[in-house]
Amino acid sequence: MPTSSSRSARRLGGSLAKHATLIAVSVLLGFPLFWMVITSLKTNPQSLAIPPLWWPHPFVWRNYPEMLSAVPFWRFVLNTLMYAGVTIVGVCVSSSLVAYGFSRIRWRGRDILFQVMVGTLLIPFFATLIPLFTMYKQFHMVGWYLPLMIPTFLGSSVFSTFLLRQFFMTIPESLSDAARVDGANEFMIFSRIILPMAKPALATVILFQFIYCWNDFLGPLIYINNQVWFPLSLGLNLILGTYTTDWPWVMAAATAATAPIIVLFFFTQRTFIQGIAIQGTGVKG
Repeated sequence: MPTSSSRSARRLGGSLAKHATLIAVSVLLGFPLFWMVITSLKTNPQSLAIPPLWWPHPFVWRNYPEMLSAVPFWRFVLNTLMYAGVTIVGVCVSSSLVAYGFSRIRWRGRDILFQVMVGTLLIPFFATLIPLFTMYKQFHMVGWYLPLMIPTFLGSSVFSTFLLRQFFMTIPESLSDAARVDGANEFMIFSRIILPMAKPALATVILFQFIYCWNDFLGPLIYINNQVWFPLSLGLNLILGTYTTDWPWVMAAATAATAPIIVLFFFTQRTFIQGIAIQGTGVKG
């Protein structure tokens, strides 16, 4: 029989192997970020050097202020925040209402229609791109953010609806029944009981939608044709230039655009993970 020392040695070896694997994967995934930051502090000849220059000499900190003065960076940031803010409101309002109808109200064909809605996740965006563009063009909406904002108020975010519906179903029905006995209607139950308990799921929906808007490139590329209204993802494309590219500027812009998302994740990772888990442990019992 194995002794306690051999079992401890095996546990230690397994722990070391696990941590070594995690460290190796972290280094592999973190290397592009490291290269992006390092390249943003090089001169353009250094960024094109072969073999690659692993460490800039000297550090060219002026790439950041020069990049910020070359393009209206903060204007792009404000456009992105406006785009994200409006769509977050739309997604939270519409998806929570639809999710409540799918989870707390019984009606004929509810489950079948929910399955059909979830099945639409399999439809690629490119399959509906041309019909949607033609429709919005007929309504004279192309040129600004309306084609990207209006659908969020009409329950277009299937993933957010699914996430909220799954969370709502973990809330005991007895709470709703008690509220109905006290004379509450469905909207009062939804707004005063269900939503306050669904804060982790709503926070996750907000985070997902903000990250989506921050990274969205194809939507603004299709519908927005005025550089004044470009979001950050589309505006930074201007730094690439037509004939020549200053790669340190490009990497400086990418670093400046990526940093807020990384900071946001570090401060909200617990809420992020709780919302995805959809356990609802705080409301059972």
